[in-house]
Amino acid sequence: MVTVFRTAGLAITAVLIAKLIRRYTEEQALLLTLLAGIAITAAGVLAMSPILNEIDSLLAQGGLTQEQTACIAKAAGICCVTQLAADICKDAGETAVASAVMFSGKIALTLLILPLFHPLLTRLQEVLSCVSAFG
Repeated sequence: MVTVFRTAGLAITAVLIAKLIRRYTEEQALLLTLLAGIAITAAGVLAMSPILNEIDSLLAQGGLTQEQTACIAKAAGICCVTQLAADICKDAGETAVASAVMFSGKIALTLLILPLFHPLLTRLQEVLSCVSAFG
């Protein structure tokens, strides 16, 4: 609970200072918000270790392989990093760059899940062959 208050305090302080210095130098305000965002994200990632361990054990009980579990974790990481980068670009007024970042994140996710399609399609073919044997 204390971590939430520290994070909120850091975020609010950084935003207020950035708003104050933005009228004098836009670049320093952007740098401040960028550093605050990175610090908060890093703290969040470090705090996620127990959550990731629990999710990993639950997924293993569900019958997922280590590769599939790692794919899910990587996908979550790609989403978080992509969203943070896009938000920073939007904050800097570069919405076209933010859209490009989001597009590249979607491509990265698609490339990440491609290896998972082969086992899925193999099982689907097995099911369809069993259904066609009865039909």
